[in-house]
Amino acid sequence: MKKVKQFSKILLIILGVTLVYRLNPVAIIICMVGGVIFDGMFLKEEKKRKNYLLKFKSLISYMEQMGYSFKKQPKIVPALRDAQKVCVGSIKEILEETLVQIDTGNEENIYENALKIIQEEYDCKRIRSLHEFLVKIEKHGGTYEKYLEILLEDIRAWNDNVSLFMKDVERVKRNVLISVFSTLITCGFMAYLIPSEYRFTAHPVYQICSTGMILMMMGAYLLVTRKLNFDWTKEKSFLSEKMIIKYYFLVEKASENENELTVLERMSIKKAKRRLEREIAKEFPDWIRDVAINLQNDTVQSAIENSYEKAPFVLKRPIRKLLIDFERYPVGIEPYDNLLKEFDLDEIVSSVKMFYAINELGKEESQQQVQTIIERNNKMVRHADEMKNKDYVGMASMYSAIPMFLGVIKIMVDMVLMILVFTASVSQALQG
Repeated sequence: MKKVKQFSKILLIILGVTLVYRLNPVAIIICMVGGVIFDGMFLKEEKKRKNYLLKFKSLISYMEQMGYSFKKQPKIVPALRDAQKVCVGSIKEILEETLVQIDTGNEENIYENALKIIQEEYDCKRIRSLHEFLVKIEKHGGTYEKYLEILLEDIRAWNDNVSLFMKDVERVKRNVLISVFSTLITCGFMAYLIPSEYRFTAHPVYQICSTGMILMMMGAYLLVTRKLNFDWTKEKSFLSEKMIIKYYFLVEKASENENELTVLERMSIKKAKRRLEREIAKEFPDWIRDVAINLQNDTVQSAIENSYEKAPFVLKRPIRKLLIDFERYPVGIEPYDNLLKEFDLDEIVSSVKMFYAINELGKEESQQQVQTIIERNNKMVRHADEMKNKDYVGMASMYSAIPMFLGVIKIMVDMVLMILVFTASVSQALQG
């Protein structure tokens, strides 16, 4: 019933617009057919949006419950059973499959293999970090409460940031819809601003142009809806691996000997540094969190080495250089001091240098230092998420200019038609 109401509403709006534009029956039918197609595609995007939202909420509910249950009793199976009770949707069946595999399996990596079932469905680095930590505690034990709280705090912050991002997305979609209707209204009444004897609405060019604009307005809104239909559990890099390698090569070449740069490279160096700095700032907090969690059982150097394989691609090169420097300077601060020195990332470099102090401190002081790192990192996480959200929304916001661009073209066509009709009327009057 709800779909029928929405479908009828869209067709009535299109009919009203076509009547305002004084379109002929053929043009009205074309617009109505376009409305039917638009409604079907729009409903498909709405269904996808709701599924993405349910998927994200299910993931948050699962991770939080796993963390709380494991904190109470550090065992994976009871935590999974508790999570299954509070989760809704398809994740309940996935958790049941996971529990069955744990109960019936006898291989050495039983927990890792079983939890991969969940990770394959929810391709999210946070869920991988949580699972790796829980498996480590299940197998080896150790103090875990403070480190588990780090993960839970990150999950809560991620939930808050994504919720704000969702509001930004709805705001952009609303602004595009306002732009569509305001442009349609403005262009529609252009024909009513001139005397009736000079009207050009019956002209074939006007009919074709108006029909095309109405269809393209529906297409523009559908395009924005698609671009803003995100799978909230996934995070994508805005720089390809190829571009990251190219930018690193350029930045390192400039730092070694700027005189060897070609003219084109000199023009590109600022852009390369700026884009790499932004990408590093977005990915760095997640890496620091994983390293801090690994400190539960590892030394600083081991924690960094173990983080390399799953580190974001933009950080692999700096981490690899850091590991090489560890071999050259086993006890010095030089490895930390040399990290990312080509970039203006003082806060990030300062956070890494705090790891150096941990090696020189006692256990209690080390835990305080880790807590300080996490507190600073939480601020960077919020800033990084804001940058990611702005990048996503910024790309989609550019599409909001499409309705205005189409409106400008339509007005120009109408003005040309008005001049032609006016000129023809004047010529007839002079000849008469």
